Amino acid sequence: MSPRGEDRGGGAHLPGVLRRMGRAAFAPWRFLRIDDSMAAIRRNFDDLSAGGRAGASRMRLDETGALDLDASASLHAQRRAAFEDALIVRQRSTARNAWIFLGLGALFFLGWLYRLMTMTWTANAALTALQFTPACAVFFLLAFRFGLENYQIRMRRKVTVMEYLSAPRGFWPR
Repeated sequence: MSPRGEDRGGGAHLPGVLRRMGRAAFAPWRFLRIDDSMAAIRRNFDDLSAGGRAGASRMRLDETGALDLDASASLHAQRRAAFEDALIVRQRSTARNAWIFLGLGALFFLGWLYRLMTMTWTANAALTALQFTPACAVFFLLAFRFGLENYQIRMRRKVTVMEYLSAPRGFWPR
């Protein structure tokens, strides 16, 4: 008999089993394809840092900073009336999203305040309270982002954050 045949009996086959168990344990990591994902992130970052226009806006502005509806409509391969209808739909959706995220932010913030007032203060509780703060902030920042976009669509021009914040009226999305 060959030496290989003798190895198959008894405890000699234990390293093969361990090797297969190791492969099975790391199989999910191979399916994540982390190397491919990291390479894609590096490529995208290099494109952005090199001034690539991959994420360029499909909205065109005229020399005054107002939206050029004719150029933007042709860029989207639509008639001007259809493009204005799409802007109205987008304005409604940004207003809805702004109010939803503002409500979620307020709800999470009030829940967080209630929890702060009713919990016993320990080191773990303080750490948990501190870690929950970004969740509230994300909702408020998303509400702000959608509110700003809604304001830009309503004004039909590019608006800076400071202009949006200092608007005498029309700050709230509609």
